[in-house]
Amino acid sequence: MKSLKTLPMKTLKKAALTGLLALSINSIQAQSQAQKQINNDDIWSLREAVDYAMQNSITIKKSELQARTSEVTYFQSKMAFLPTITGNGSLQWNFGRYVDPTTNQFVNQTTQTGNYGISGNVLLFQGGQQIHAYKQNQRLYQATQEDIEQSKYNVSLNVALYYLQVLQNQELVAAATSQLEVSRLQVERTDKLVKAGSLPQTNLFDLQAQLANDQLSLTTAENNLRLAKLNLMQAMNLPAQDNFEVEKIELPDPTINPYPQTAANIYDEALRTQPSVKAADIRVESSKYSIMSARGYLFPRLYLSAGLNTYYSSGQSKYVKTGEVYPTIGNVTVDGVPYTVTSIQKSTTYNQEKYSFGSQISDNLGQYVGFSLSIPIINGWQYRNNISKTIVQRKSYELDAQSTRVTLRQNIEQAYNDLRAAASQYQANRDQVAAQDLSFKSNEARFSAGLANSLDYNTSKNNLARAQANLINSKYTYYFRVKILDFYQNKPLTFE
Repeated sequence: MKSLKTLPMKTLKKAALTGLLALSINSIQAQSQAQKQINNDDIWSLREAVDYAMQNSITIKKSELQARTSEVTYFQSKMAFLPTITGNGSLQWNFGRYVDPTTNQFVNQTTQTGNYGISGNVLLFQGGQQIHAYKQNQRLYQATQEDIEQSKYNVSLNVALYYLQVLQNQELVAAATSQLEVSRLQVERTDKLVKAGSLPQTNLFDLQAQLANDQLSLTTAENNLRLAKLNLMQAMNLPAQDNFEVEKIELPDPTINPYPQTAANIYDEALRTQPSVKAADIRVESSKYSIMSARGYLFPRLYLSAGLNTYYSSGQSKYVKTGEVYPTIGNVTVDGVPYTVTSIQKSTTYNQEKYSFGSQISDNLGQYVGFSLSIPIINGWQYRNNISKTIVQRKSYELDAQSTRVTLRQNIEQAYNDLRAAASQYQANRDQVAAQDLSFKSNEARFSAGLANSLDYNTSKNNLARAQANLINSKYTYYFRVKILDFYQNKPLTFE
């Protein structure tokens, strides 16, 4: 392969341009995908709105980060059961007179020495402190998982309620548009009658004033719709956009029947399903192990230790046996025959050689194994105070769990009462619309026949418009209350 220095400049420029083009294309594609997600021209369904909110909710992300921190702590408590292993090594140069660590002799020379080793220890006993700390952190991690689920529940409910508000305001806009159209047709009809001399000019003026009022009502309704959409987009953490639309859901007029469950039944179900209750109970359970873990520090600690060590010195030499001989004592002649007399003991000969690093490391290797016991006697009452703190923390968790249940029960009782009130309000508004509709039709017929004045007609029309708006509001208020009670029972947030 050629190095960059040997490539022609023209080739380098071409490669650079190709790379920049590829990066530009990738950047454009990424921006296009992001822009498509933000400036989505499609209509948002409730499921899509909830999913988007969950993916972009800062509250959920913070809960996930807290869970991640708790997970790391939990993992560390598991790893605490493993032995502690440490490696060590030292290398130094010695000048002048010093004690050679390999022989414990004074020497006066320049040498290089090194010590190397590995050691480990494992905790055999400490009153169950580690196992209880492990169980405590396990429960705390489980509690943070429930916190995430509770955050998701809250975000889902919040988005669903804002979604309903958009639907509510869409229906109010439709009602205001219908009223405006009725007024416009009436103005056109009256204008013709006035020109024909059948009705006085004042009737036309009154109807034109009513048309302006209806136009103002429509404008107000449209502004409220835009505000409802903005609230929904903010609940989703979606940047505001003008082309934001939601999927039209035709909510039928509710049939007012008693809610299938009583407040007590809903509360019992919520105790089993609500993540906030589960998280509070898990934290109470974790505090039990926290106390037991703190008490474990009062017990002795027993460790098993083992290790290997070796050393090296450049000043060391190695003597290698070269042979064995019987030393000559002398020569004698017996009967004219010469003999050589040798010693009966062998003499060994050695040759001094360089002692290599690998040989020294192997030859000087040592091992050890042993036990150590640590007994706490006096430590400034620290362990006792820690136990007291954990007991107080447990009581705090118990109060939190109790408070969670009380708040949950009160919220359910309030929501149940609000639902009953919404049902009564809807029934009253429905009856009012029916009565106002009959009154308006009667006045409209009398006005068309010239038997009623424009004031009576406009008053009747406005009363009907207010009654219809109140009916729409009470209809969606009723659905709001139903969805809140469904939420406490972990039912799907749908409007089907």
